[in-house]
Amino acid sequence: MEIILDREKYYFETVTNNKQPSQWLLLHGFMGSHHDFDAVIPYLNGTILLPDLLGHGKSRTSAPYTRYYIDRQIDDLAGLIKQRMNPPINLWGYSMGGRLALGLTLKHPKLVKRLVLESSTAGITSSVERLNRRQHDQQLAKTLKQGNLFEFVSAWENLKLFASQKRLSLNRQKFIHQQRMGQDSICLANSLLGMGTGTMPNYWPQLHELDLPVTLLAGALDSKYTKLTAQMEKILPCGQRHIVRAAGHNTHLEQPFMTAKIIKQEEHYK
Repeated sequence: MEIILDREKYYFETVTNNKQPSQWLLLHGFMGSHHDFDAVIPYLNGTILLPDLLGHGKSRTSAPYTRYYIDRQIDDLAGLIKQRMNPPINLWGYSMGGRLALGLTLKHPKLVKRLVLESSTAGITSSVERLNRRQHDQQLAKTLKQGNLFEFVSAWENLKLFASQKRLSLNRQKFIHQQRMGQDSICLANSLLGMGTGTMPNYWPQLHELDLPVTLLAGALDSKYTKLTAQMEKILPCGQRHIVRAAGHNTHLEQPFMTAKIIKQEEHYK
């Protein structure tokens, strides 16, 4: 299905598992698509809405990088919720999608009743580090705009952050690789420029404002995000952190059953 949000076309799919009233909006990560959550969807109750985020999957656009700014994408998603769902909803974001989910919840708190942040951050606190990250993302975007998608994907897949994914079955690794290679290089470049961690606002000072249940997920093999989620849990009034065994950055892909089990247990507890 498609929907126009602020003059941009978004593709999304909807899955209804049962008659439970739960509503889920699932936001994938960089170079992902609505297929990211295929392995965990069967475990969720109610109705699940799965969009391809701006510039990803079938939500391609010729818009400039300024259209990818986080505030603009947040408002797009708020429009999607208002038009196609019955808020407040359950919101689950992974990595880049988690940054969007956090920003959306802070800006439109009445739309969300429960937030799940998987391998996500509240931003970079240091202005110097934020600038360095922005410059790094600009270099990556330059590679993509030169049409070097294969080179970019190869380097991305060899990042330490994704080392644990080499333990997955060959079929799963093939799925991940094909999904990355199926993207549009210019859209990916603009996503990095407009929505990279270096351009993301610093949300740390606002975390104490979130008085709704927040589930924090990180993989045991992902040392960076196990530390970040521990810091976030200390600030969040209703935060609950879970470390997924034998998983790296992408817990729902690497350990779908364990990740879904945590989500369902938290849902019952809340």
